Amino acid sequence: MKQKSLLFSMLAVLMLATGCTKEYITKEYYTNENYGSQVQVFNFNIAPNEWNRFEGENNPGNDNYLYCEKEIGAINNEVFNNGMVMAYAWNVYDVQHNLGAWNALPFIYPLEVIVTDDDGSNRVVIVPENLRFEWERGKVTFIIQDLDGYDPEDMVSAISMKVCVIKNM
Repeated sequence: MKQKSLLFSMLAVLMLATGCTKEYITKEYYTNENYGSQVQVFNFNIAPNEWNRFEGENNPGNDNYLYCEKEIGAINNEVFNNGMVMAYAWNVYDVQHNLGAWNALPFIYPLEVIVTDDDGSNRVVIVPENLRFEWERGKVTFIIQDLDGYDPEDMVSAISMKVCVIKNM
């Protein structure tokens, strides 16, 4: 009886072992010099006076936004055709302890706005602001836009931005 169970166990192991096949990964994939990317990082500290205003009609749903253009020569035809550009904004979430984090764009953040009602009373309203970017050959444009379509508030402090230009090799 022991011989039958031993024979059955060995047969099961043999069947399992023969059912596996080796998969070969070529070394060329990892060592070929034609693979990979080159990443360049550009840091900007945008002052309040660097923002321009584009004003449509000051009504909900219209194009009213702030924008700031920065030249980046590294965004060339190679990047435009086969690469990518990513941007981040530094957001301080705890002023008392000077804690913050990089946020990938687009980034929507709440802005407290004081609104005066018809009766003269003031109230605080939270308006979401959209911070995004656009890129083209040679430049990147940062855009701040209220999601309600009205003019965004003027900038009162600098914003740190980071742009990563990725070129395929």
